[in-house]
Amino acid sequence: MMPTLTTHISVPRPSYSQARENLVKAIPPKLLCLLACGGIDCRYEGPDCWKLNQQVIRGLFSSWVTDDIVAMTRPSNHLIEKYSIIDQFHRLNIRSIINMQLPGEHAHCGPPLDPESGFTYSPQIFMDNDIYFYNFGMPDFGVSSLVGIIDGVKVLAFAVKEGRVAVHCHAGLGRTGVLIACYLIYTLRISPSEAVHYVRIKRPRSIQTRAQISQVFDFARLLGTQLVQYPDLSLRHGAPFTLQHYLNRQGLLLHGQEARNLRHTPKVVYLLCVRLSCLALGHPSPPEAHTELDKRSAIRELSRTVRETLVAKQYLPLLRDVRKGSWAGSGSVSSWDEPLGFLERKREVLLDKRSYSDSDLSKITVNEDMELSPFCSAALGNEKNWCVQDLIRADLRPVSPVLATLSPGHQTTKKESHTLHIRASGGKTSGSCANRFKCTAKKTLPKRSSNMELYRNPSNPGPTSMARPVAKAMAEQGPPGETILQRSALLQEELNSSDCGWALLVTESDPQVLCCLLWTWLEKLREPILSAEDVERLNVGAINRKPLCVLKKPQRHTIYCVLSCVNTVTGLCPHREDAVLQRLMRALTRRPQEELGSLTPLMKVLKASLRETFHNYRYLMRACSTNATL
Repeated sequence: MMPTLTTHISVPRPSYSQARENLVKAIPPKLLCLLACGGIDCRYEGPDCWKLNQQVIRGLFSSWVTDDIVAMTRPSNHLIEKYSIIDQFHRLNIRSIINMQLPGEHAHCGPPLDPESGFTYSPQIFMDNDIYFYNFGMPDFGVSSLVGIIDGVKVLAFAVKEGRVAVHCHAGLGRTGVLIACYLIYTLRISPSEAVHYVRIKRPRSIQTRAQISQVFDFARLLGTQLVQYPDLSLRHGAPFTLQHYLNRQGLLLHGQEARNLRHTPKVVYLLCVRLSCLALGHPSPPEAHTELDKRSAIRELSRTVRETLVAKQYLPLLRDVRKGSWAGSGSVSSWDEPLGFLERKREVLLDKRSYSDSDLSKITVNEDMELSPFCSAALGNEKNWCVQDLIRADLRPVSPVLATLSPGHQTTKKESHTLHIRASGGKTSGSCANRFKCTAKKTLPKRSSNMELYRNPSNPGPTSMARPVAKAMAEQGPPGETILQRSALLQEELNSSDCGWALLVTESDPQVLCCLLWTWLEKLREPILSAEDVERLNVGAINRKPLCVLKKPQRHTIYCVLSCVNTVTGLCPHREDAVLQRLMRALTRRPQEELGSLTPLMKVLKASLRETFHNYRYLMRACSTNATL
């Protein structure tokens, strides 16, 4: 899924010659520091060798790589006190510091190392001032394991949501540049060449050695195998996958609370079930929708910055024509002129221009959010009515994440931080400093001829009337219409090619499209959720109070997630229950319609599990109402 190198981007070359790299590898690190770094006069241990414009943090050789990430040399207790670096961090809203060093390294540079931490500063100084500290040790001039880089990238992505982040190693060039370049690939899905060139433009001489450049490329190759949400044989890594394989890949990509909540539940199934439940109940969208829309806005802003920077330095042409069969809709900035891959190309006349004015560029970007604008006011609503609970329980029958999300009246305000190697301070956290949601309704919206306009209107009727078309769509036994299939295919393409696809998914308001996506995902798995052996075990265990407990956790959590959605919808339209469960059985077992008669015991199991889900849902509602009145 990750893009191969485009013909427009040259392969980055190392900063060091092969002979110098071999010499660095041959000399022990302590001796190398003693001979080559300059001792107490090392230029990376203070501001004397650097101009003011090379010190975005006064006292440190530092540069903004993105609006939220600063690369810098390592601070020291002396510099922290002399240049009031903590106060500078607070003024710049830098909420986290990531240290890429190993304890004890470069002991002959600058001031003596802190005896407790092994670094030139005590991390406790930052933590005592509500600045989170993370340590991902990587050898100087070297690399770490890909798993270690992935962990560092996910923590950096989490930290950026909380505020700005400072990243450093010794000089803030090699290891620091590797982490930031991998973060850009992870966030924007750009090519490794684009990531390296962009980081070097912002922080010259970054990512120095052949091994470091190779690690960025290896990271991109690994990430590319993990991104497919829907099987697509036209993609390099688009082969069908099993449920467990998908969850393994999902666990590699997700981080923080989302990773814990969805440990055994596919994200795509969860979001589809939440969206269908919201439509049926007439509720505003849950926090997940706001999160995905905020993420989409931040990705677009950062990708625009990266694109314009590479264009200005002539690494990229101003526009690139994306053809069928190329990496269309990808995060590669050279193909981000139309971030929604399925939108028709507009303003073709601009493609032939040799230069572009600001007004021309505005025509390219001014309508980027128009696809979502009709949904915003209706889909988002009053977010105070929503909560995020611990979705995955330790008991054998988990409370479904959909039901947990739909429990009103409960607020979760606890903030989390993750600390690696060194315990973080328990200080207070400020509100999220992520970029604000920028998708605002336009004064003039394009006319809609869709029969689903009702679902996009903020003045919709109550939940009962909304539930009817949702229940009908879920109960539909025949194949979807051509229009529904086309829309579903386009959304699948977006989910496979761009992280912005999630924002489109959580704002899709046509229940037929959502149901098509749900059933398609379940039916395209390499193996059915319920094999013949699983069905037999369920039939034998049907007399148990919790028959689904005979299944593995991924099967159980996925089925409960869908059942909670079925319960929400059929609770408002009871006459559709049997038809919806029949459609669910077809998706879970891959049995044709004519064979469903032989699955009567499975129908009884699903109905029993549905009743159990219903009773737990009522308990949650009652508990939340009680908590709200205390």
